[in-house]
Amino acid sequence: MTSPPTSSPGEIPLPDGFLTLDQIRNIPNSCLREKKSFVNVIGFVKDFQPPYKTGGTDFKCSIEIMDYSDRGMKVNFFEKTEQNMPPPPGAGDVVLMRGVKPQLYHGVMGLLKNSSSEFRFLASENIPKKVLGESNPPWRSYPLGKGRSPTAAEMKYVLWASNHADEIALPSNQEFGVKVVQAMKQNTDKFSLLKDVKPDRYYNILGQVVRLYDSSGTLQVYLSDYTPNSRFHHYAWGEGGKNDVGREGDNFGYISTKNKEAKEWPGPYGKMTIQLTLWDSHASFAREEVKVDDWVNLKNVHVKFGKLGGVLEGFMHEDNGRTNVSIMNLTEGSVEDHGRLKEATNRKLQWWTRFTEQKSKYLEEAAGLGNKRKHDGEGSSKSNSKKRREEERAAKLKRGAAAEAKKMERLNLNENIRCNNPDQPIVALSEILKPQALTRNEDGQQTPSSFTCAKYRAIVRVVDFFPHKIEDFAVGRRPSEYDILSDYSGGEDTDREEDLRVFKSGRGFAKNIWEWRFALQVEDASSKESKERLWLMVDNHSAQGLLNLEDDATNLQGDPKLLSLVREQLFKLWGDLEELKSERLRQQSKRGKELPPSSLGSEFPASSHPRKPGEMPDADSDVENEPSQPKSAKKSSKSAVLTERGPNISKSGIVAGSADKSAPSLEVKNKVFACCIRQYGVKIDEDDPSKANAGDGKRWQRAFGLFGTHIV
Repeated sequence: MTSPPTSSPGEIPLPDGFLTLDQIRNIPNSCLREKKSFVNVIGFVKDFQPPYKTGGTDFKCSIEIMDYSDRGMKVNFFEKTEQNMPPPPGAGDVVLMRGVKPQLYHGVMGLLKNSSSEFRFLASENIPKKVLGESNPPWRSYPLGKGRSPTAAEMKYVLWASNHADEIALPSNQEFGVKVVQAMKQNTDKFSLLKDVKPDRYYNILGQVVRLYDSSGTLQVYLSDYTPNSRFHHYAWGEGGKNDVGREGDNFGYISTKNKEAKEWPGPYGKMTIQLTLWDSHASFAREEVKVDDWVNLKNVHVKFGKLGGVLEGFMHEDNGRTNVSIMNLTEGSVEDHGRLKEATNRKLQWWTRFTEQKSKYLEEAAGLGNKRKHDGEGSSKSNSKKRREEERAAKLKRGAAAEAKKMERLNLNENIRCNNPDQPIVALSEILKPQALTRNEDGQQTPSSFTCAKYRAIVRVVDFFPHKIEDFAVGRRPSEYDILSDYSGGEDTDREEDLRVFKSGRGFAKNIWEWRFALQVEDASSKESKERLWLMVDNHSAQGLLNLEDDATNLQGDPKLLSLVREQLFKLWGDLEELKSERLRQQSKRGKELPPSSLGSEFPASSHPRKPGEMPDADSDVENEPSQPKSAKKSSKSAVLTERGPNISKSGIVAGSADKSAPSLEVKNKVFACCIRQYGVKIDEDDPSKANAGDGKRWQRAFGLFGTHIV
């Protein structure tokens, strides 16, 4: 059995019989199915969801724990009464668990308390800093009075782990309290828009009935509140009559419609409608009272994945004789419900207005009304010919979209990543890296273009990043009155001059403006044959969209809260990459080796030592803490920095698109995703006048950047 990843000198291994959370995640499925597969765990409390009533007869609560090997795992508790739940823990409390059941549910690994489980809680403020003879910390047992006290070896590990708890991203007491309060509010008010519903939860929802379908004792209600959810079934315009989903009438055809148009899906189109299955009193009421186009309020709807797999549906079973279906109107109900109904009606109006405009434009283009001939003979023939071509093109696009959808499903894309322009084709990195021909000489030889302004859509996975630490993903620079000029990038002495100007004005020294600035190395995942790699620059605007956070960039080394949020978002993007890379750097540091340069090579300035208090930073450096140096010690202006040159540029001017074969690759466990890539040109210094194609002493060099990609 392996111990947790080394994080500090003198680390104490886990006591015998205990596993890390990372080891639990790697338990084979065959072992998980065994009835007696129980584990022992020691962790710190990261989050707590207070007890709430499930849709059945039990109460449920959960505690999320962390250790040095993993970002977090939930421990779920189910009890018949709320009084039997564990005592509410605090942020950073130690939990020692014996005999908990590992459980893989909908692809997420968790732990489940059972009748043989034993828990010991120790509040963070009661953890001693060192072993004091026969000291007996005030552990709390759960269930009360059950289980063994921690052994000397277990206590020794707990003390060591608590003394190094600052090395893992635990929340503060204030952050922890805010999350608990939010969880309690969610348990009391279960209303949700359809775009926010998640599997295996209960909600109150409000929406308009799109279609009703009676089937063997149950009633299917198709409901929309005009908000999209990526996990809903996709209803395409004009294709509703080609399948059984959403049909009208009954299962045996006794109740049918003679209107063929009624069989088509009436809208809204896309992933904006949820299928609900009603039983018992809910179904009886809806059969008698509810009609298509009615706005209804449904309570205690159990949302989970349906039989189609990957598609969310809602279910309403018997609820102690209560009918949880009501028809909405502005004369009855609460003021809050009235407000929600008005908002939903407004969303409907906006959606249908946009759809009608787009539909009219599409029909005009398809029919060729703008170019229609006035003469019936020749005009009619050419019109029919054009219509056939339009239909052939539309059919070709449809076949391509269907093939693309199958490919996406086969690739099992990361559902946490969203990419713009989903209608664009996927391009392999090998094609993106091919330079475009600019001119051709008399001998037929092609002259490649320095760069091509182009945008692509690719399927990739992240295999490396730069800088080596997430704390350095934001960089600071001096503000200037010339920042409003789009082509202004400062000069050699810009920062020092700006500092002096601001200081002379009596406002002290200027504060830095912080921007996101980092790079990701991605590997082609569109096919098994292509394994090309490419570095993508992520600038401030693209990073703001990628991280999808409300906060702007700042000094991450001084803002642990934002750093934790950034790390949590990036974990969704690259999985265990940060842990693997950090572990490799630690091992190399232990062996006395210098930190390996990223594949970006020496294009970026190395980290420097903190400057002394009151000492001015070097005017030529982008590193805030770099001490000033004499002119002779400064780097040449030809040494490009992160803010000036793209990451695909080496000193020799060659695009570093493919992977560095000399450096061993990290065996990253993450899911592939679709992203948008742009190719562009940047000006770099050039001493050779014959190569200076971008002005005096400058030449063009191509680079690649990420855009239009978001972590949800």
